[in-house]
Amino acid sequence: MPGSSATLRGGLRRASLALLALLAAAGDAVAADPALQFRTEIEAPPGLAAALRENLDLVRWETYDALTPELLDRLVGEARTQAAEILATRGYFSPRIEARREPGDAGEVVRLTVDPGKPTRVRGVRVALAGPALDDPASAARLDEIRRQWSLPEGAVFTQTAWNVAKAEAVAAFARERYAAASIGSSRATVDPQAHAADLELVVGSGPPFTFGEVEISGLSRYAEPTVRNLSPIVAGEPFSRETLERYQRRLIATNQFASVQVTVAPDPAQPERLPVRVSVIEAPTKRVDVGIGYSTDTLWRAQLDYRDVDALGTGFRFGAGVRLESKIQGVSGTLEAPAARSGWRDAYSTGVEFKQVEGLDTEVFRADWARRLVEERDQPAYGLGYIYEEQSPAGLPQDTTYASMANFWYTWRRTDNLVDPRKGWNATLQLSAAPPLVSSREFGRAVGKLAWFGALARNVDVVLRAEAGAVLASTSNGIPQAVLFRTGGDTTVRGYAFESLGVRKGEAVVGGRYYALASAESIYWVGEAWGIAAFVDAGNAVDDLTGARLALGYGIGARVRTPAGPLRLDVAYGRDVDEFRIHFSFGLTF
Repeated sequence: MPGSSATLRGGLRRASLALLALLAAAGDAVAADPALQFRTEIEAPPGLAAALRENLDLVRWETYDALTPELLDRLVGEARTQAAEILATRGYFSPRIEARREPGDAGEVVRLTVDPGKPTRVRGVRVALAGPALDDPASAARLDEIRRQWSLPEGAVFTQTAWNVAKAEAVAAFARERYAAASIGSSRATVDPQAHAADLELVVGSGPPFTFGEVEISGLSRYAEPTVRNLSPIVAGEPFSRETLERYQRRLIATNQFASVQVTVAPDPAQPERLPVRVSVIEAPTKRVDVGIGYSTDTLWRAQLDYRDVDALGTGFRFGAGVRLESKIQGVSGTLEAPAARSGWRDAYSTGVEFKQVEGLDTEVFRADWARRLVEERDQPAYGLGYIYEEQSPAGLPQDTTYASMANFWYTWRRTDNLVDPRKGWNATLQLSAAPPLVSSREFGRAVGKLAWFGALARNVDVVLRAEAGAVLASTSNGIPQAVLFRTGGDTTVRGYAFESLGVRKGEAVVGGRYYALASAESIYWVGEAWGIAAFVDAGNAVDDLTGARLALGYGIGARVRTPAGPLRLDVAYGRDVDEFRIHFSFGLTF
């Protein structure tokens, strides 16, 4: 196994070679003999050849202008030993290596021939725990999860890099909850060159359990301290959790009030109680203007202008306004968000006008809303009031005017391993609304439920299952704004169909129905860390009468790319009911 001794040997070799080179240079100065020229040719499998060329000292000396035959002999001999060490870090412990000098057209050729032999594979893995966590009943389950997620399993090719990564991942996973100072207690990789096998052993030293202390804030000049402190999910005295630190940091970043946010701890095993949390911020410019153009397969070409002031009139309120011009949707909107209160709730006020032309239905909508939300990512309740005034013009039918005053309630549950790009867990949301008589053109109730489940069948195979359903509770859809009725189809609902083309046929237009349902199943095979291939089946529809209702089916294949902001999707889907193929492009988590 290469380690500190190999590093020391390499350093001594380079020092001796440098000394020999100085002596050679001194001899050349006296004898004035012409410099020896050579080039290195490496015969090895492509991946290994590249690694050898990048790391061999022999290759680095090709351009030295005072080389002697004695120095070259020394370099060639060292190259055999050094190549064996490089191959060992990549899992080849029994290579056959030949190095020889040959005459060439422009100087000599040093030919390095490498037969790496069979790669060494992991034969056995043992991951154990030591320290105070042994007395914690919850540690056994966490250790089992670390073993299931171990990134260098039996049968995998053993390399030094993969071994280091696996150890670091295991320790980091255990340190996420309570045991912030967890470290490598001991580790050993025993290689059997004859059997081409490696037995791995890792003991994670837990260190003591930590609890949160007080939050210490630095870097504020424009904003009052409650702007940062009121967003904190940290409670002094509760068990340490790195997820809580990350959640706090995401909340602060989401305000757009800070150019940089760091939420850190410095765990000291000698002082595990009341671990201080240090929050360092750099305030961002308060005003920003964004201009963008784009294209989506749902609403086609888009141009957008947005203005944002995250400290409106010096009050800490966040104001935003935007103009949206798309081929099928145009609108103007404005929002005003209050700073979070100490209770963690935040008020938001919004208004806007939207013009929409989709599937023969033109609508002009004015809406105004007030909502109060808890600044929480995992369990997020919200409630509020809203008003909608709408003029709808279905092709071939008279224009109609509707309005609704609504009381709204939402609740979202997120139980995934990653909020942006999940692989395991589930998300769910429930939306309830009620529009009473007198203040609405027709009274109604509305309910929508959504569920998404994420699972990993293997390290590089993911499955996503999704289901949605909604209903508007009223005797008829007449007098109800289209904005609260249902249409479906498009990039993020039922692929293989045009945007909002699944609904109720009325005249020459497709309008919203009182009921809708949607189901989707998707499997993704990740070819690399960042991109994969997907196969999917979608089914859904929106209707005004459940009698005889049927789901439209779409299915196809697509490409997936992981990005820091969420997955990017490009799909080709076939819509069975319309007998046509469509291309769909979408970005971000669709739930």
